[in-house]
Amino acid sequence: MGQLLLWALLIVPWFLLIPLDSKRVRHFSSVAFFTIFLTTIYWQMAEVWHWWDVTDNVFFLRNISSFNFGLLPVTTILIFYFTYSNVWLFFGANIIIDAFQAFIISPFIFQRFGLYKMNNMSNFGLFLLLLSLVPIIFLYQRWYETK
Repeated sequence: MGQLLLWALLIVPWFLLIPLDSKRVRHFSSVAFFTIFLTTIYWQMAEVWHWWDVTDNVFFLRNISSFNFGLLPVTTILIFYFTYSNVWLFFGANIIIDAFQAFIISPFIFQRFGLYKMNNMSNFGLFLLLLSLVPIIFLYQRWYETK
C-alpha cells in the first residue's frame, strides 16, 4: 500500500494543474522548482541530523520522499496561484496547510503507511521547518517578478 501511495503522491497531483490557466501556472513554476531545491536541502539535513528516516520509497529515490517531487511543487503552485495576490491570505493559507501536513498528514498518513519515521524531530518541529520555507519562497517570487 505504501508503494501505491508513493507513486500516487509523485504523479497524481500534476493532473490538478490541467484545468488551470497555463500562463499563470508557468508564472509560478519557478518558485515551485525553487521549493523543491530548498526542501531537498532539508531532506539532506534530516538525514545527517536524523530528524527522520525514510523507510519506504520509489525505486529511484533513496532519502527524499517522492511527494517532494509531486505533491509539494503542485501544492506550491496552487497556493501561489490562488493566494499570492493577497499577502495575508498567502501566509494564512500556508500556516493552515503546513499545520495540516505536520499534525495530520505526517503522523496519520505518511508515518502510518511507513513512508518515513520521525526520530529527532517532533511534529511541532516539522511544522516550524515547513513554516520556515514560506517567507523564503514568497521573497523569491517577489524577486523573480522583478527580473
